[in-house]
Amino acid sequence: MSDGITPVKVTILNNDYLIGCKEDEKEELMLSVDFLNNKIAEQNSKVNNSGNENTAVLVALNIANEHLKLKKKNIISSKALDQRVTQMQAKIDAVLSKK
Repeated sequence: MSDGITPVKVTILNNDYLIGCKEDEKEELMLSVDFLNNKIAEQNSKVNNSGNENTAVLVALNIANEHLKLKKKNIISSKALDQRVTQMQAKIDAVLSKK
């Protein structure tokens, strides 16, 4: 592999994978693998013998749902922050214009 990318062995659903990864991204990769394996274990505790493919699809769907909820919440928070900054700027402008 080139550009500082080296293979990193990870295990997901009892399968080993070699993932190309930059050295400074290895920690995030391992955290992602741990997160995924924890989600898989959580799903397996809810549904017995659902099969690896079914488990992977359900976990992916749950992660996508969580991601979209957080993204929506972030957009709403960002809009609220923008509105608050606009209000504060208007108050500052009003005070400065009186001087």
